[in-house]
Amino acid sequence: MKHAHNVKVDYLADLSFEQHSHTAHHPEHRLALLCKGVIEMLYGSSIKITAPAVVIIPPGIPHRLLRAENVDMYLVSFCVGCLGVDEDSLLMQPFQQVIDGSFPAVPVDADRLPFLLQILEGLSSESSRSGPESTPLLCSYLSIIFADIYRGISLKGCRKPVSPLVSQALKFIHQNCRSAISLKEVAAAVHRVSSHVAATVKKETGFTVGEWICQARVKKASYQLSHSSLSVQEIASELDWKDITHFIRQFKKVTGFTPAQWRKNQRLNS
Repeated sequence: MKHAHNVKVDYLADLSFEQHSHTAHHPEHRLALLCKGVIEMLYGSSIKITAPAVVIIPPGIPHRLLRAENVDMYLVSFCVGCLGVDEDSLLMQPFQQVIDGSFPAVPVDADRLPFLLQILEGLSSESSRSGPESTPLLCSYLSIIFADIYRGISLKGCRKPVSPLVSQALKFIHQNCRSAISLKEVAAAVHRVSSHVAATVKKETGFTVGEWICQARVKKASYQLSHSSLSVQEIASELDWKDITHFIRQFKKVTGFTPAQWRKNQRLNS
């Protein structure tokens, strides 16, 4: 029997480019082990990350890679639902901290890098298998990587490139995105006027409050499409989308697929 786990490992070598302007969106968890080189990405202002480092990319977080210079890196994507990983567990906290505004990269000690590369090679090899033992083995490999990230954040502190106001606003959005929340509700939650919250979030993250809300809500919808038998209409209703046409349009804007196409692709890849 084939067991779906939805773990993908890509290796990118000698990557270099300037002025990449595409905003990336994805509903799965991702992390990148930067082995060599330097990248710049948009996270509010432009931030530079130098190898060796792990970059944490939670689902539903808009991000933009601006520049890469002589980069070698492993890019890992995984579905927590398929693996049975608890998003609230201790080792998953770094993803939540980035959602709340923490700096999205953790330096890696140079003497630790060979060990992590060995773990990633094992993860990559196991991700191509589909036996009943694959899921627990994949979780084991990922847990080792998560532990390094968690310890790195704990030892070096959670440097935040955004203000406490923006961090609180983002946290409220991700905690309440099952409902059709508005800028006014976000502003009320952080005890500021709407115009100030809108301007501050846009200035510090490069994205509007509306874009953050849409990303978070599409993340929830994509998870339901992958892990439930509910119809598109039922999922839209459950997530408080009053207009199914608007839901489909927003979903395609974020993912590049309609909800039905997304579900079909997920099942083909399972």
